[in-house]
Amino acid sequence: MKMRKRKFSLLTKVLFYYLLFTLVSFVISAIILQREANEHMHNILEKRFAHREHRIEHILEHEKNLDKFRHSSYANIKRVASVPPRFEPTYTDTVMVNEYTQRENVYRKKTTYMTVDGRHYKVVMTKEADELYRFKDDVYHIVLPVFLLLAMALLVANYVFSGYLLEPFRRILKQMASYKIGRAASLKHIKTSTQEFDRLKQLYERMQQRIESDYFQLKEYTENMSHELQTPLSIIQNKTEALISHNNLTSEQATQIKAIYEETQQLSRLGRALNLLTQIENQEFQNIQTVTTAPVIEDHLQKIHEMVEMKELTVEKELDPEHALTIDPGLLDILLRNLFKNALRYATRGSTIRIETGRGRMVFSNPGAQPNFESEQIFDRFSRGRGQKTLGLGLAIAKKICQVSGLDISYAYEEGRHVFRIEEKGPDSDL
Repeated sequence: MKMRKRKFSLLTKVLFYYLLFTLVSFVISAIILQREANEHMHNILEKRFAHREHRIEHILEHEKNLDKFRHSSYANIKRVASVPPRFEPTYTDTVMVNEYTQRENVYRKKTTYMTVDGRHYKVVMTKEADELYRFKDDVYHIVLPVFLLLAMALLVANYVFSGYLLEPFRRILKQMASYKIGRAASLKHIKTSTQEFDRLKQLYERMQQRIESDYFQLKEYTENMSHELQTPLSIIQNKTEALISHNNLTSEQATQIKAIYEETQQLSRLGRALNLLTQIENQEFQNIQTVTTAPVIEDHLQKIHEMVEMKELTVEKELDPEHALTIDPGLLDILLRNLFKNALRYATRGSTIRIETGRGRMVFSNPGAQPNFESEQIFDRFSRGRGQKTLGLGLAIAKKICQVSGLDISYAYEEGRHVFRIEEKGPDSDL
């Protein structure tokens, strides 16, 4: 079973992409803020270290005594022979116990070298940075709740306002969905202050007017042509019938006149079939009902009884009295008539036609030669196999009836039989 791809409203999709963009923006902003916080923290600590270095240099210049720094947390100073070439101060972070609070805190350690009065010293200083680190970590802790709060507010706003903002659009769609060609009702007034919706409404109104105008012009032309053609065709048929009844015709003349008569009848049937197909495509059959199929099939079997006997056919039927189709009764009558006509035309003399209804489907089958074209082509208008006569419009009309009535019709050649199955489309079918 083909799964339908889930679809979302335009406002929901816009909100989704907006939230995605906002999330990326918040993350980038948090990274930038944290980088700025690191730089700001480094600058603050560097100023404090510089102040301490200045004091240490002052003390070394005047006291020249390192004993006071040996166990001091202020600085750890050691005299060295020389300063390493191209040395740059190094910074490390470490966790130490605060001597006053006895709590573990984060400290920044700076290691550098200092030269005072020709003497070289290695200086290691530590400065508490716990509060600065907490400030840096709080950047993400602040950004994430703000984003979640914003997302929740936008979701609530989307839920509340989607119904109000998109209501005119839904009403326009509802009118478009209910539109039936040739039966256009006056458009209901849709008040909207949204420019795009108002433009859509105006375009739909103009489109409907053009469709109606074109449809009625074409319909009038088709009906006039069909009506005007029937008159000369009737005259030709009457004249050929009169000629056939003459006794002084030669056998060759009678054959030719008979061929003219049959082709004239075929042309008349073709005109009526094309007119019927146009009416079906234009959905002029709208008397939709739930029709029980068994009585209708039985009625058609009575009508073709003589033709069945002439071809010495047998009809096997297994009709479910509960089987029903939701369809215009007129279309059901045309559908069955074409299926019976097709079965009678191609069933071999003395064979069996089978009809079965039930389990949500209706099946017609009859024996016959295997077609030399693809199965899908059998419903095409005037479909023709290699070396075969055209199939005409009967099955094309049957296919169109099923399409406009929400039915599926399929054909298969199985075990020497032509099988036509008609089923109602399920809820997951693609219409």
